[in-house]
Amino acid sequence: METSTQNVRSGGVMEGEAPACVSKVLDEDNLLREIIVRVGFPTSLVRAAGVCTRWLSHASDRALLRRFRELHPPRLLGFYLANRERPGGARFFPALPLPPDLAAVVRRASFSLDTARRSAGFSPDTHSDGRTDVVGCWNGSVLTSSQGQNYAHGRSEIIFEVHSPLCSGSEKGAAIIPALHLKVQDGICRLIRQLFFREEGDGFSYFFVTVECTRYHEDSQVHVYMLQNGDDAWRLHLTLASDLLLYPRKSPKGVLVDNRIYLPTDNEIVVLDLVSSSLSTIQLPQGVGFSPIGTTMLSRADDSSGVYLIHIKDLQLSIWLHNGDNWLLVDTICLCEISDNLFDDEPTDEILINHVGDYNEFVFLEMGRCALYLDVKRRTLRKVYEMTTEEQQLGDIYPLMMSWLPSFPALMDSPARNAT
Repeated sequence: METSTQNVRSGGVMEGEAPACVSKVLDEDNLLREIIVRVGFPTSLVRAAGVCTRWLSHASDRALLRRFRELHPPRLLGFYLANRERPGGARFFPALPLPPDLAAVVRRASFSLDTARRSAGFSPDTHSDGRTDVVGCWNGSVLTSSQGQNYAHGRSEIIFEVHSPLCSGSEKGAAIIPALHLKVQDGICRLIRQLFFREEGDGFSYFFVTVECTRYHEDSQVHVYMLQNGDDAWRLHLTLASDLLLYPRKSPKGVLVDNRIYLPTDNEIVVLDLVSSSLSTIQLPQGVGFSPIGTTMLSRADDSSGVYLIHIKDLQLSIWLHNGDNWLLVDTICLCEISDNLFDDEPTDEILINHVGDYNEFVFLEMGRCALYLDVKRRTLRKVYEMTTEEQQLGDIYPLMMSWLPSFPALMDSPARNAT
């Protein structure tokens, strides 16, 4: 298309000159930006950018992209269900029904987590059991880990891979992250081992946190290993000794918010500040605890200033935000009121939290042998998975979101196109 007003028509693309009303709208930059920012999906935004260089300039403008994300946050494409009892690793399930634009993305994607290359990252004398675990999903990517033991050097090795199921062509496949080496010491128990990651520039930076304790819980140390975007090896970022982490919890998992890692313990949250290399504590809201397992989880706040705490008791879901020094109860949801006949009979199974989405947008719940999806903003609750007769436990859920930012088309070296 040479110009927007020569080809774009209400209801489609037609030959000839545009009606004056269409030309008046599409030739007005402010009106055009208001139209583009409302197209709804990143895929539509990319198609709009392909009309001409003028439209590309608007669609790829940083200010417009910020507004677009506020109006249209990244959508859920589906989720991986990881169950160690099931051979073949994690399986992907689309979040049906999907809008046509997102359904097309899912049809073109390849969600198999092929880990055939993982052995290439281990040292020659490292032995691996061949198992691969999903660590997390972020911005259209899936992180997996494989572990091996190097008995000759007294250490364990962990290989992480970044899978890109939404990419096509040469971008498809998995990128291997340099191996992380951890010493194995007699009399030392590793209570926590968790990977945290965040976007930096055009890639990721990773933080691997271990909490170690003597066999009788006399003292504990927290170690943070860091692999910054562009590095070719992990380095020990900090080591702290403190009795605050004598009894950390494996569930729920900690969360990384800006430069702080929030780690649950039995009765409080320990905050590890990666900049000041310090530890502090946050008391839980009154009446809220981390026991029993599955009743309370943490989630990142969108503005990187705090952390959400999501708690379920009976059929009541409560959402708290810690911002500054206090907890603020920001939402309560009675599941009975939005269940859409899921609780027609008196519920006999306990409802637990399996996974909480970033920024308090959605929650995956467990009820008996079923997984439920709660859309917090739209106030909808529906069943998304039911266990087979062979399965004994549901497993962990890892939601996969539509990637952001969009990849816009490159300009062709065409004088006619570049002049539009």
